[in-house]
Parts: sequence; C-alpha cells; structure tokens
Amino acid sequence: MPKKPLNNYVKYSGMGLQMAVIITGGVLAGIQLDKWLQLKFPVFTLLLTLFSVFIAIYYFIKDVLKK
Repeated sequence: MPKKPLNNYVKYSGMGLQMAVIITGGVLAGIQLDKWLQLKFPVFTLLLTLFSVFIAIYYFIKDVLKK
C-alpha cells in the first residue's frame, strides 16, 4: 500500500523540526559555555554548532533509510 503524500509531508516536516531543535540546542549550549568560561573567541559555540549539525544530519539519514 503506497504512502499518502500528506504522511510524507508530516514526516519530513517533523524531521526538519527535529534538526532545527538539535542545532539550536548545540548553538545555545556553546554560547552559554563560552560565556561561563569567559572566552574571547567562541570556541565552544563553533565546536558544538558543528557537532550538532553532524548529529542532526546523522539522525536525518538514519530516519530516511529506515523504511
């Protein structure tokens, strides 16, 4: 039985929202950590942003490959 287009729309919208939450969480955690450590260069903001982007892409690919 083929999936309805609306189900795919909801699924991919949910995945996009999940990616946005993961990336936003990484960015905010990095900003707070840099503030707490009083760093002049935002090392943790950059690192946690990149890490959260990779995690979000991993979950996206994992979810797409799951049928």
